[in-house]
Amino acid sequence: MGLSIFRCCALSALLFVIALPAAAQDPDHDRPPIGRFALDARGVYMTYPGDEALSTFLDVTRENLATRGLGVAVGAHVYPFRFGRRIALGFGGELLFSRGSKTLKPETEDDEEEEIPDGPTVKARVSGVSPQVSLNFGGRDGWSYLSGGIGWTKFSTEVQGETPATPTPPTTPGSPGSSDGTPRTGTINYGGGARWFMKRHLAFTLDLRFYAIKPREATTRAPALPRTRLLLLSGGVSFK
Repeated sequence: MGLSIFRCCALSALLFVIALPAAAQDPDHDRPPIGRFALDARGVYMTYPGDEALSTFLDVTRENLATRGLGVAVGAHVYPFRFGRRIALGFGGELLFSRGSKTLKPETEDDEEEEIPDGPTVKARVSGVSPQVSLNFGGRDGWSYLSGGIGWTKFSTEVQGETPATPTPPTTPGSPGSSDGTPRTGTINYGGGARWFMKRHLAFTLDLRFYAIKPREATTRAPALPRTRLLLLSGGVSFK
């Protein structure tokens, strides 16, 4: 319930972000077109799956799973095709790195004096490559966009301090294993955002994106997971 409310608020914020640049622009004849390229560097807030299969695989409770984390995303985009002065078609992609952890605090009674140690710490990591096609609306001083593409994502989780089992490469076609044995899973990404140029070549940027990750088979390092959707909310700077 809480996550659904958060997603609704995030989507509402995205609609506001997309609409604001268009409302702030001058008339078409006074607005230079969108630039030919943009580079992004953003800080990321990300949600992780809290699936029962993960907790069973790690031998912890679901409450002990890391369900959110922080990271960075870097991207590059070019805009070779224009439709009038307000719309441009773009191609590019981004690299994503994120990690989070959670330590389960013990439940104690108020009258207990004995100190009980914290539960295990579960760590999660996400990395991915996301090619994207974008439709952009606005002008040189700021534009909003909708984008999507198909890439791959690697999601791994472990209990801190435990020695992982020797990884076995996955056998699923199209899902090559990484050096630590965690499979790379096909992912569809979609979302949108905006860039506001404070100076000629420097902008503030916001992006809201979903990663729809395909189901994966189990390995000795990673449990099987159903189709999963991750939420990314990020902000940072753009250059052109």
